[in-house]
This record gives sequence, C-alpha cells and structure tokens, in this order.
Amino acid sequence: MENNKEVLLKVEHLEQYFKLGKLRYLKAVDDVNFELYKGEVLGLVGESGCGKTTTGRSIIRLYDITGGSVYLDGKRICAGIRQYKAAVKQAKLKYKQERSVLQEKLKRDLENGESKELANKAYQDALKEKEAELLEVVKENTEKIRSAKFDHKNCNKEFAKYEMQKVSDKYLPLIEKEMDEQKREVLQREYKEALRFAKKDRITNKMQMIFQDPIASLDPRMTVRDIIAEGLIIRGVKDKKFIDEQVYRVLELVGLVPEHAGRYPHEFSGGQRQRIGIARAIVLNPELIIADEPVSALDVSIQAQVINLLNDLREKMGLTILFIAHDLSVVKYFSDRIAVMYFGKIVELTTSDELFKHPLHPYTKSLLSAIPLPDPVYEKARKRITYNPLMDHDYSKEKPTMREIVPGHFVYCNSEEEAKYLEEIKAK
Repeated sequence: MENNKEVLLKVEHLEQYFKLGKLRYLKAVDDVNFELYKGEVLGLVGESGCGKTTTGRSIIRLYDITGGSVYLDGKRICAGIRQYKAAVKQAKLKYKQERSVLQEKLKRDLENGESKELANKAYQDALKEKEAELLEVVKENTEKIRSAKFDHKNCNKEFAKYEMQKVSDKYLPLIEKEMDEQKREVLQREYKEALRFAKKDRITNKMQMIFQDPIASLDPRMTVRDIIAEGLIIRGVKDKKFIDEQVYRVLELVGLVPEHAGRYPHEFSGGQRQRIGIARAIVLNPELIIADEPVSALDVSIQAQVINLLNDLREKMGLTILFIAHDLSVVKYFSDRIAVMYFGKIVELTTSDELFKHPLHPYTKSLLSAIPLPDPVYEKARKRITYNPLMDHDYSKEKPTMREIVPGHFVYCNSEEEAKYLEEIKAK
C-alpha cells in the first residue's frame, strides 16, 4: 500500500454472516481487508453473489456487521464481535484439552510410584498456569467486545460531541474578545445555530450511497425536491429558502434543471432517476460515496453519461468513491485501484493498469478472459479461462492469506503460489 496518501476508509477483517437456521451460516463477506485513500476511486468487482453489495451495505451500516471493524477518517463506525467470542470459545476448549492432558499425566505419575503430594502439587501448579492463560484471553476479548459494542452504538454521539467541542473552541474565544455588543449578539446567534447543527451531526453523514435500481430507491409518493431535501431536514435544517437553494444547486450539478424539483420519480427516464439518486447522495457534501452498480440498470449510451457525471463530481467536490460493479471495462476506465472479489473474499487488489497487464489470481484471469472486444479477429481467437477452485488450488498443506507479491499488488495465496506468481511477474 502507498503510505504517502491519507486513508479515509479502513476495513479490517470485515465479516457479514447471515443465519440459515440455528447452526448454519451463509458467509456473504468473510475476512475482507482494504484501505481507501482520500480522492481515489476503488473498484470492487466480481460475479453476481460474490458479496460486493453486501460489503458496501455493511460499510454504510445498513447491516450490523458480524465481525471486524470499519474506520472512517480514523474513527471506528462499525464493529462486530464474532471473532472475539470465537477466541474465547477456542481458549476454553484448549483449556479443557490441556486439563485432560494434565489429569492423564497425574494418573501416570501416581501409577509410576511418585509421591502423591509432589504429583498433586505439580498438577495444581500447571493447572493454575493454564487457568491464568485462559483468564487473560477471556479478559482481553471481553474488553474488546465491550469496546466494539460501545463504538458501534455510540460512534455518532461521540462524533457529535467532537463537532460541538470544535464549534465551542471556535466561537467562545471570539465572543469573549468582542467588545461591541451588537457584534457579540450576532456571534452568539451564530454560535447557537452552529451548535444546534453540530449536536445533530453524525459521522455517517460523511458517507452516502447510490443504489443500483433507480426506480426502487426513490419514493414514488415524494417529489424530487422532497427526496433530495430529506437529508437536510433530518440534519436539522429548517430554512426553506436554504433548502431550495441546495436542491437547485445539486440538480444543476447532476445535469437536471430546477423545474424538475416539483415532479415525481415516475415522470423521469432511468438515467434521469439515477441522476436524482446521485443528487440525493451529494446534497450533504459527503466525503465518501458508495456507488452500488449505479449504471448496471441503464442503457449503454446512458451508462457513459452517468460515469462521466461521477467523474466530474469527483473532481469538483473531491469525492472518494467505492465503485461496485461487474463490468470490468467500465471499472478500468473509472477506477484508480481494483479489488477482485470471489465467494466473500478479496482475492486480488492492485492498480487498474497493473491488474489488466499482470493478472495473477486464476479467478481474475477468468474474469478478464470474459471481456468481449469489438474486434471480430480477436473474438474468433478469444479463449475463455474457466476457474475451478478445487483444481486451481491446493490448500491442504497451507492455508492462503493476503500477500503483497510486488509493491501495491496483493493476492490471496499461500507460499507455494506466491513463489509461482513472483516467477510469473519476472517472466513478463
């Protein structure tokens, strides 16, 4: 990873499991790790059902995550506790096994004629040592569970306190120094208004989502103005003139006109509805946009317009975007880096150019081989690469982990595959 860039979003060991009965789970997202730098676009690609959308929805807290942590601007906004509970359970199981071993040893020592007093003392000392180890693990993970639950529940309250303190630090010294009575009253009014906004502020306001289906994501009973203004109203804005100004501003930013504000979603085309969804997402001036396949439901000609619009907004507003898609040609054009996802895990992560030049993971190669090109000669000779995990990998001896093969190029593999990938890159 590049260390000279500022990290906006950090995802650590993210898990999202869904219950299938009492004992079974569907591992929709399993141990996902990545960082998203300020101002960049990270493309998240993979086949349908691989966990892309679930990852985005978990990050923005539409789902309560099962395990792992998500940090936005250095503050933990999502926290799961499954790993900590599993660690406690594993420690207890290990303690039971070790206690059984010690009991067997005590029995053998007594059968071999050793002193009962000495043998019992050795057994008790060893058992106390194992108990101390167990208690340490339980204490450590219990504290992590408490911290995770607190952060997940109170991250917005803590952020509001932090913002209120910033407002107080800014205005109170100015009010105290001001000698003119009228100017002081103006400052006090500004201070109270800023404090009211800060009290209702939420760290999750810095994140917004553009949904895949522009029809299902817009309320058919609300006008465009009401849809876009909803975030401002929830935030505590009461000035109707200011709300109208902001609505008209973002409508113009997304290529619509102020007259559209009084219409309903059914009066627009698919591309226009998606622009309304984008306007709703940017009205609060977020830092991070999670775009969940924003062009997959649109015609090809409209897709290019929406992608160009997102590019323009990215430059004008300094947006950071997590771009979820399955169309690799679109992702290549739009993204700085690409993460390839398969079966709930990220299997390859690198820059857009590097991924297309030197794909390493067999699944990535399979995906790239499926991209059609408008070239009859190439298409006639194009060979599809089939990915079969059972045939392409042997993880019986060593389990895979995410490894940096060359600087900035991460692949999910074991040591044997790592050596093979290094040779593959050198040969190219």
